Amino acid sequence: MNRLIKQLNLSKLSLSWIYYGSLVGIVLLSYSSQFLSNIALKEYTSFIGSIGIFTIVQYSLMAIFMLLAWFTSSQTSSLKDYKWILITAFVVRIVLIDVEPYTSNDSSRYLFDGRIAYEGFDPYSIRHDDEALVELRQQWQPPSEHASYVTIYPPLALALFSFASSFGVDNAELAWKYLLFFAGLLTVWVSALVLQRAGKLENLALVALSPLLILETGVGLHIDAFSALAVVIALYCWQRQLLMLCGVVIGLGMALKVLPVMLLLPLLLIQKTFKNAFVLIFGWLITVAVIYSFTTFVLGFVPVGSIGVFFEKWRNAAPIFTTLDTILTSEQIVLVLLIIAMTTVLTITYISFKQGKYINTNTHVIYACMQASLALPLILSPVLFPWYLLPLVPLFALRPNIPLLAWLIAMPLTYEVLGDFLCCNQWQPAFWPTIILGIIYSLTTLKIIHYGMTYFNSKRDAHILKETYSSRIEK
Repeated sequence: MNRLIKQLNLSKLSLSWIYYGSLVGIVLLSYSSQFLSNIALKEYTSFIGSIGIFTIVQYSLMAIFMLLAWFTSSQTSSLKDYKWILITAFVVRIVLIDVEPYTSNDSSRYLFDGRIAYEGFDPYSIRHDDEALVELRQQWQPPSEHASYVTIYPPLALALFSFASSFGVDNAELAWKYLLFFAGLLTVWVSALVLQRAGKLENLALVALSPLLILETGVGLHIDAFSALAVVIALYCWQRQLLMLCGVVIGLGMALKVLPVMLLLPLLLIQKTFKNAFVLIFGWLITVAVIYSFTTFVLGFVPVGSIGVFFEKWRNAAPIFTTLDTILTSEQIVLVLLIIAMTTVLTITYISFKQGKYINTNTHVIYACMQASLALPLILSPVLFPWYLLPLVPLFALRPNIPLLAWLIAMPLTYEVLGDFLCCNQWQPAFWPTIILGIIYSLTTLKIIHYGMTYFNSKRDAHILKETYSSRIEK
């Protein structure tokens, strides 16, 4: 980063203008969600067909300004030198508090699921179109496309939905917004502490100003913001060797949305002693057991839901699954995905285990394993939305790399579907974003293969050199 700045031969004054200009640009682009929300509410009907393009432009420009702020920000390890980034992170979230969600209607589904549980029904067994919910449905107006499914969300997520819905139909969404607002701010603050501990505080802009974290939390209103918070708190605990608490946090994250549990794979394998590994896994197991036992035996719910039906019927932005679906049967697809998953898991297992002894010097390898662990289920999933990537953002700041950056920037391209959906209630995703994502996946795979071959060749050459040197010494 410093090398690039030197190559560009920019003066301190120019860097300051770029730095503060990028922060202002992010604030203005965040505020533009007010205008986009009005389009979605059909106050400006002539633009509604283009709202998907507007949203893509908004995300893309915010990503550019985020990178500019990253390149030109301070390179020190003192938090006070990043005060303007933290202030901007606060301001951009404040301006989104009164924005009506337009990129997704998931928040309406969340709140209705929460209200079902609040009223004493089992949201895991009763559908939205059930006759017992007629009055509630008229009052809360949940999305019609979810009417024939029971909830898909884990127990702790439902608890948060129920809490927000307890404020009543007129205030529930605002209550949910404030929950997400504080979760977003806490994610930024804990990320700052994690980055400072890792000696990578210069990457704070990649979390604090991330368009995904800002807009998916403040506009999309997605539960995945809490998943990101769970991941970064788990990292905070791991850095300080609070392994029991780390396991508990991963368990809580799993009870919000399943993805954070993937962090357990590398964290478990890098432990230097069996005792440490046991403490970590015990914290996770006891948390999951308590939450699901309480849900099942105390509340009487059966926390399974319709996640299987969701993945069976929905398709979006899934290059690998889409490709396999055109050439293989359903059984063959499952087999191929299992092979890919097991190969990747075994690779992560081997690398994490081998790097455990060098954890103080080779943390970048551990961070890569963490990124790969969380990315794996998303890459193989038949359904992928931009907000699914939120837990990866703090990990990206710990180890910035081009493939993950490209993925984070490319995912909002899938919002091209918004025009037809908001205009005509037609869900018809274009294929070109999937092609772009497929290209990113392919280039990443080639890079990994090249790295693996380079690593193997360097090890082989080192071994040959060692044997040659040893034979000469013997002679």
